[in-house]
This record gives sequence, structure tokens and C-alpha cells, in this order.
Amino acid sequence: MTTAYAFFDVDGTLLRIKSMFSFHDFWYRRWKGLYDETTIEEYRDVTAILRALAESDAPRELINRRYYEFFAGRQVDEVTRCAQAWGRCALSDPNLFISEVVDELNALRSRGVEPVFVSGSFREILEPVAERLGVEQMLAIRLVQSGGRYTGRFDAPQTIGQGKALAIHQFLAERQVKPADCWAFGDDGSDLPMLAAVGHPVAVIGDPALHELARDRGWRCMHLNAADDHSLIRSSLTALVGATM
Repeated sequence: MTTAYAFFDVDGTLLRIKSMFSFHDFWYRRWKGLYDETTIEEYRDVTAILRALAESDAPRELINRRYYEFFAGRQVDEVTRCAQAWGRCALSDPNLFISEVVDELNALRSRGVEPVFVSGSFREILEPVAERLGVEQMLAIRLVQSGGRYTGRFDAPQTIGQGKALAIHQFLAERQVKPADCWAFGDDGSDLPMLAAVGHPVAVIGDPALHELARDRGWRCMHLNAADDHSLIRSSLTALVGATM
């Protein structure tokens, strides 16, 4: 029986991209194809809404919730197939993973500590990444389905901010594992509740605010050349709508 877990945020901690927004671009540009004015207009409108929220430094919970509202009506099997194609494309990038954090994941696993993804991304796009890293457990967004289509809603808890800590506490309580025996890795201020929920928090430093708080609390810090989470969101969305459209 597993007696300890290591919880990993994904985007900005293990990956150098924002998987949700990378998928957003892939869905419209590569999967649907920007061949007609209706699709082009939808792509522009959705991207503009998400980008405006990111540029206004809206809470991540709000950006995340708005993102999934646009899934309403999409066919589950089509999104799943697209997610698999996105995964093959993303995993072909040799710079996708933050190697120092992947090394930590593998080192802990070699000591009998099981890794777990904790992410605001949805399970369908995390599954190819989890398979590549050999991660079998994830606490992530589970999209609600009805009649073979997504509704635009997701099951609670929303695995961002306090929701990450809640999901971890529930996960550990079900397995009767002590939080004090577990690890967590996160790169953004919104990961603070997750980091505070375990006995061995590790701040993957890219966000100056997180660095200050981690230092004040005496947490271990991994200093990487990573951007803060909102910068990742803004840069991802800014790159999506180009002059060619």
C-alpha cells in the first residue's frame, strides 16, 4: 500500500506550456480548421474573451470556468480524439518538460512515493502527458457530459486554488495517508493552498510573489527560469490570434 504521495501542478511546473490554451489553439487551427468565416469568427471571439480576462489579471478560477463554458455542445468522442492528437503533437517537442521537476518526480517515485497530477486542466489532455511520465493518478477537471456532449460545466471541486487543497485532502483521507508524509510542487501563487496542505512543499520559482511567501514560510524553493502563471496565460493567448486571420 502506498504510504506517501507527491502532488504536482502541471502547467508551469512540469510543462513549459499552458496545456488548456495550447489545446484551444490546436482545436481550432489544426482540428477544426479555420476554413470558413463562422469558425474563424468563433475562434476570434473565444480567444478575445479569454485573453481579456488574462490581461486584466482575473482570478484563475474565473478564467478556467469561462474556458470550459465554451465546451458546451462539443462531442465527447471528438474532443477525446483531438486531445490524443494534441498529445502526440505536444509530446514531440523536446522542450515540453521542465526536466529538473521531472527528475524530482522520478527520484521520489524511486523512493516509493507515488506522483499525482493536480491541475485545472481537463483530464482528456492530461492523459497523454500522464502516460508519458508514468503517472497513474490525477486530480483534475472532470467535464460533465450529457447525451455524448459536454455541458460546459465540470464536477466539484474545481482544482485551482483552495480546490486543489480540498481535492488533496479528500484523496489522502480516502487512502488514510497522512498529509505530513507527502510532497507538493507548484509554481504559482494560486498553488499556495496545495503547498500548505502537505508536509513537504516545494515552490518551483517563477512567480516573485510565490518566492517571497515560500521563503517566509521556510519552504524549499527550486529556482528555474519560468514565467509566472498569468504571464504564461497571456503569452499563450497573445500568440493565438495572428495577422493571417
